[in-house]
Amino acid sequence: MKMESIENQIRAQKVKDHWTRLDRLFAGIGAEIASLSIILLALMVLCAPVGFGLGATWLLAHWTIRATGSEVLGWIVGIAVFAFFCRYIWGSRLQAASRRAAEALVAAK
Repeated sequence: MKMESIENQIRAQKVKDHWTRLDRLFAGIGAEIASLSIILLALMVLCAPVGFGLGATWLLAHWTIRATGSEVLGWIVGIAVFAFFCRYIWGSRLQAASRRAAEALVAAK
């Protein structure tokens, strides 16, 4: 064999090793991103009922203040809506169902 051929083979092997390491690095990063995405999705499932309730509370309180011009009435409506969500939605089976869905998402990863 010629010396140049051996040098070319060594160079090709080094390049291949570098690309293999880079490929493994990107595969590891991709796996971490996938795991974090599943965890983020599970957190969104858990927090969605609370976020929706807080948004609806704010919207109705703001709408009442704009419609009536009375901040006190807006606060009363906001507190009433928030209490409704606390008692009949967040305290019921919805939170348990959200928790089970989030656990299933994380377990299936």
